[in-house]
Parts: sequence; structure tokens; C-alpha cells
Amino acid sequence: MPARLPYLKTRTFLLGVGAQKAGTTWLYYYLDKHPDVYMSPIKEMHFFGNRSGAEAWPLNSFRKKLRERKKRQQESNPQSEKPFIALRERIRMQGNMAAYKRFFRKRVGKRPVFGEITPAYSKLPLDELRFVQGHFPKTKVIFLMRNPVDRLWSQMRFSEQFNNIEELENRLDSVLDQSVYAERVDYIKTIHNLRNVFAPEQVHYEFYEHLFTDDAVVRLCNFLEIPYKPANFSKKRNVSTKVPLSPLLRPKVVTALRGQYDFVMQEFGDQIPKSWIEDMQNSPQL
Repeated sequence: MPARLPYLKTRTFLLGVGAQKAGTTWLYYYLDKHPDVYMSPIKEMHFFGNRSGAEAWPLNSFRKKLRERKKRQQESNPQSEKPFIALRERIRMQGNMAAYKRFFRKRVGKRPVFGEITPAYSKLPLDELRFVQGHFPKTKVIFLMRNPVDRLWSQMRFSEQFNNIEELENRLDSVLDQSVYAERVDYIKTIHNLRNVFAPEQVHYEFYEHLFTDDAVVRLCNFLEIPYKPANFSKKRNVSTKVPLSPLLRPKVVTALRGQYDFVMQEFGDQIPKSWIEDMQNSPQL
């Protein structure tokens, strides 16, 4: 008789909700190496918010990744077998919550914390966040924030096709009208939704500008109630090409996003990073 799968209801479910280009990849690899945490072999599961099955994405994306692995025949390499199997299970899972739980129950072992990080979860509506809380009452949410202009500019460099930096800068006026950008920088909506569903002790907020420090890692471990484990700050992950935004354009974009700065300043006060304050001081209000 096969061994019974462990219960999840006694464990802490860790849900990383973003923001995109705010250090979530680095955070994933730190937690993945922590002995008390089990992180999904697929960094971004894209399960919540995509349970209806009405949209081909993200399953088509996972199918593409699986085909790429098959072409490289990485499934024969023991080092890549786990993510290969995980991809197959994620595709078969579709929007089935029982399969999602089984995915983790098969893998979590004795670790007290398990979960995943998907930056797109920062856009989850209230009903989907309530769905998460209903299935995982011991949920702990991590939301990383980055200076809104730096985060937006990093996302543009990562996502857009462009021939030169001037061409990319010329798109600044239009990108905030696109939901793929506007929703990812809407910290106000994300924080309001999290606070409407989860108790204060269930949500951990951290700033990208503070993340790569021992103090931030201590705060993170205390939040998850796991022993402190030193972090490697020298290895950055998923880094966009380092091209600064023109200092002539920066105040204009800060002004367009002023509501985000003002809200975070009001909520977090002296915790807000220095670069945010400098941008607020150097940019005119609307």
C-alpha cells in the first residue's frame, strides 16, 4: 500500500503575488533552497485567476515549455526530471483545485511551508483571493513593491521589442493605457484587495530596494516562522538590461504615477525607500 500523502491543512501555504520585476525570482530561489520551505518546481504556476479553462493561456505556454524540454531531451537528465514531471502535471491539472492540492501533497514532505510565486497574482480579484483563503486558511502572502517608475521601465525593457532606447522612451506615453502595464503597477488595488481578504498578520510587504539585505531576510523568515538562513545577494535573477530612464522623462512618469507613490507613502511612512522619496520631491504633483 502506498504511503499516505501528507495533510496540507496543518502547513503554511505561501502565495507570492508580485509585483513583476520586483525581485520575485530572487525570492523564489532563496525560498526554494530553504530546508523548511517547499516551492513549486514551476516558479509561476498561473493557477489562480485561470481556473475556468476558458482561456488557452497559460496552458499553451506550459505546453511550449514541455516541447522545448523534450527537444533537448532533458527529461533523461535526473536534474531536470522534476520540473519536466511538474510541467506535465500542471497541464493536466488545468483549473482543478483537487489536482492543485495533490501536486503539493505529493512533494511537500515534512516541510512546514509550501507554495508558489506568480507575479500576475497581484491582479487577482477579491473573489479569487477569497477562494485561496477558503482552501488554505493558513495562507501567508508576500507582496514585493518596487519604485513604480523603475518597475515600469524594467517591465518595458523586458517585454517590448525595440531597436534603440529612444524608440522605447517614445512609448512611455501610451504604455500606462495598456492593462498589461497599468495593472502591474496598481499597488493601491492590490493592497486594498489583500487587506479585504487576509488578516494583517497574513500579509508581508517588502520593498525591492530593501530586499537584498540581511534585515529583509530576517523579516521574511520571521513572517513565515522559519529559521533564518543567510542569503546570497551577489546572484541576481531575471535581470533586465541596465539602461536608465532619461532624467528628463523620469519626473513626467513619476507625476503620472503620483497616486501610487502617495498611497504607499501614506501606508508605510518611514519604511518607504529613499529613491521613492527623492522621486516624489523632484516631480510636480498633478
